[in-house]
Amino acid sequence: MRGKSRESSFITHQVKIRIEGFRIDKLINLAVKAKIPIRNLRHISDTETTCYIYPEDLSKLRKLSKSLYRITVIKNEGICYQIKTVIFDKTKLLCILTVLAMVLLNSFFVKTVEIEGYKGIPEKELRQCLEEAGIREGTYIPSIDWQKAEKLIYDTFPEVVWLKIGYDGRKVVLTISEGEVSEKAKETPENYYCNIVAAESGYIDSIETYRGIALVQKGDYVEKGQVLILGCVPANSTSFSEDAPKEYYVRSKGIVNALVPCRFTYSYEVQGEVSQKQMEKNANQQIRLWARENLPEKSQIVNKDLKFSRKENIIEVGVTLEIRRQIGEEQEILVG
Repeated sequence: MRGKSRESSFITHQVKIRIEGFRIDKLINLAVKAKIPIRNLRHISDTETTCYIYPEDLSKLRKLSKSLYRITVIKNEGICYQIKTVIFDKTKLLCILTVLAMVLLNSFFVKTVEIEGYKGIPEKELRQCLEEAGIREGTYIPSIDWQKAEKLIYDTFPEVVWLKIGYDGRKVVLTISEGEVSEKAKETPENYYCNIVAAESGYIDSIETYRGIALVQKGDYVEKGQVLILGCVPANSTSFSEDAPKEYYVRSKGIVNALVPCRFTYSYEVQGEVSQKQMEKNANQQIRLWARENLPEKSQIVNKDLKFSRKENIIEVGVTLEIRRQIGEEQEILVG
């Protein structure tokens, strides 16, 4: 079993040899009887054959061949042989270790900074804000204070409703989403507190909370105006004073996607017979037109149901859609 596992391994050190002489088959038979594994025999001519053996068996085969056959090593193969070659070649080993050390060291430093999702905010200002937080090309990644950078961006740009800063290898990526800024937030952004409420009724598909307390979870049905992320957070005070605050307020941040049902009907006039395929094609065109005029950006139609009815030359179409969209919107909390 041991010999079989060695033969099947591409890792093991193997030697390709050339055997020259008359009646090479006799030598091969002697090797088999001596339990010398021989692989990939290739007949070149009546006096020449190539094959693979293990290096520790080479001397045994030479003894069997005596002076009747000439055995020449053509090449060495196998990962183990390559590793040994590198280990015993100190210069090559030093070069490899130096390159690995440089690659490993460079992997801890920022190579590029990318910003995605911005619209009204100039990219230059966002980069300046990141640099103030210590994020720039060449920054040592483990030293970055991600929370500090996030807070600085929120404080500097009140129109940012959510953001995400992360890194992939040596690339740092800032992704933001902008929303409308209320007059209150523009005047005193540091004192602007809010909940995230539902702009539409629907079933929660996903919720990501960056600040505040999530009150719903995936699968919940919510009504329009219902609070989704609460901006009133319990205070974990270590003081035993009766006057210690029990809660504090924040400007809630998060993304809430929901599956929202939408329904509308339309009718059009036709002449003659109209196939089901033609009616569906017309309905899909109307849906695309309706979506462009009525759906917010990044909304997605996930299901649709069409009902057709005809009265003389008028076709009426009832359309029911299930739409995945972001329903969270800010609702200011008036404190005091």
